[in-house]
Amino acid sequence: MRGQRRLRRTALLSSLTLVVGVMVTGVSQAHPDHPGSGGREDFPGEGVADGMYKQHDGTEGHLPPVNNNVTLVGRAEVTNPAGTGNTGRVADVTAFGDYAYLNAFREPTCGQTGVHVVDISDPAHPAEVLDAFIPTSAGSYAGEGIQVMHVDNAYFSGDLLAHQNETCPGAAPAPPNSGGISLWDVTDPRHPQPVALHTGDFTNPGGGLDPAPNQTHSMRMWTNNFDGKTYVVLVDDEEQADVDIMDITDPFHPVMVNDTLDLDVLFGVDQATPTNLTSVFSHDMMITKIGQRYVMNMNYWDGGYVLLDVTDPGPGKVTLIAESDYAALDEQRLARGHSISPEGNSHQSELSPNKKFLLGTDEDFNPFRVIATIDSGPYAGTSYIATQASDTPPIDQDTEISGPTTYVGNACAALPAGSGTALVERGTCTFQAKLNNITAAGYTAGIVFQNVRADCLAGVTMLASGGIPYVFVNRLRGLQLLGIAGVTEANACTTPSPAAGSPSATTTIRAVFDGWGYVRLFGTEISPKVGVPGSITQIDTYSVPEAQDPAYAIGFGDLSVHEVAMDPDNSEIAYISYYAAGFRVVKYGKTGIQEVGAFIDQGGNNFWGVEVWKDETGQKYILGSDRDFGLYIFRFTG
Repeated sequence: MRGQRRLRRTALLSSLTLVVGVMVTGVSQAHPDHPGSGGREDFPGEGVADGMYKQHDGTEGHLPPVNNNVTLVGRAEVTNPAGTGNTGRVADVTAFGDYAYLNAFREPTCGQTGVHVVDISDPAHPAEVLDAFIPTSAGSYAGEGIQVMHVDNAYFSGDLLAHQNETCPGAAPAPPNSGGISLWDVTDPRHPQPVALHTGDFTNPGGGLDPAPNQTHSMRMWTNNFDGKTYVVLVDDEEQADVDIMDITDPFHPVMVNDTLDLDVLFGVDQATPTNLTSVFSHDMMITKIGQRYVMNMNYWDGGYVLLDVTDPGPGKVTLIAESDYAALDEQRLARGHSISPEGNSHQSELSPNKKFLLGTDEDFNPFRVIATIDSGPYAGTSYIATQASDTPPIDQDTEISGPTTYVGNACAALPAGSGTALVERGTCTFQAKLNNITAAGYTAGIVFQNVRADCLAGVTMLASGGIPYVFVNRLRGLQLLGIAGVTEANACTTPSPAAGSPSATTTIRAVFDGWGYVRLFGTEISPKVGVPGSITQIDTYSVPEAQDPAYAIGFGDLSVHEVAMDPDNSEIAYISYYAAGFRVVKYGKTGIQEVGAFIDQGGNNFWGVEVWKDETGQKYILGSDRDFGLYIFRFTG
């Protein structure tokens, strides 16, 4: 594993020169390079990982313990229903009343995932309610998205829990009871009852209807006081640029009310430069009532942080309040003398209680930037995106692909002996079979390019395991590596491939250190009146120092930020889950961000979720979900 590899102490920073508009690889990007259905398999079992496969992909190691202005009140280990340990198993967390709810992720197995229920009525002694575990359906898992809210109307009166459903990697074909969101009645948390399972958007990217809803990466519910309706917004993993809003006032019979929200098409939230910011899609969101309007802060990955007016969530009624753009150069790297474009990756955010600030988290699980270029032929000098397979040697400071390529067709049968890098076309057989055949033939690396299909400019993460670097590129780049004259984005999807053995170019795919994901602070101006535009202006960025030090790139766990939770009573304090960098507390304001608290337990932590919770007396606690253990309960004492 990566955490067991020896870190080669090279002078990385001194050798890194201006790199603007370079490309990113699979662990850094959550979804394919362009919106589309590139994540769909050509045939059942081909081996396509879901778009988030390489996120939350833990590595061994951790930082030393620390405790600054934080009191650990209590902890509760949860039981993995699969019986194979908790490492990587615990995902997001929420709380309501005297209970916390923690999603059970797909690791170390994707069997028996769902939602753990933890009694936190005594915060010093929290305990899992074993008989109350909420299961997902076979072939599905829960991860990024869990919420409980009280609903009281003619259709439902009680506490409603919602969790998202994603499809287990390699599960094919997807069963009818997969994807979408599931709603549960947790009015009695010890006896959860199903309300509606697997509801969502059944429309596929081609315009047809599927038997199961599209898998959903995250969701958020709210009740609109003006129309009395309860809504939920979904992150659609398959129609990725799309934002789905459903009416769940009658949670037994949810109704789709808006499936037309593509923020790039409607509001142009993308940006032309830096040129690497190509993954523009919905990732997470929250909704806040501000005066006479409901405001959704949407995290749109490389499209930045977006503020929407969803007072009326119907088609054509949602309006743009403001949106952010990334700077030309990454601020945290620039402060260290390294000029490189920002990664993008706006992941999650919250508005401050006074609505004057927004803290956003840019998630980045790969501290290395992959720079892929074509080195010979008519397209020499062209940069491109290479997405690495799920379980093959990563492109990092020790590993690169360079030199000539050999085009071997679809590599679905035994190949003649070869060397260097095999260039392979997708299709006919599994990605694993292609990897096995090029490895057996003696090739030391493989590049698979997209086949002829309507969304050929999209990428995928290949489910494949092997001992050589193995990456995926879109069809345009594959045909350019083959030197096909006149190929463009406009015609690549219909241009046929040449015969196996046709000449192909030399290429280089290498990595430079660009740090892990970090936090952004924005000042916001949001009018309480419907229809009035506002603004969002970046003030500062914050990173734990180790996350920007190449000495900590390998062997210390994932040092990316994940989520932020604002203190509901103090518009200067926020709480952050920072994976292996632990639990962090920051003070923020017009002058910037300052760390004022930190906690890492003996033996390390790996915090996914963070949530503020108050007990019945009004005492405030902060909950953190440790991926390898369960629930931590803190108090900030600074």
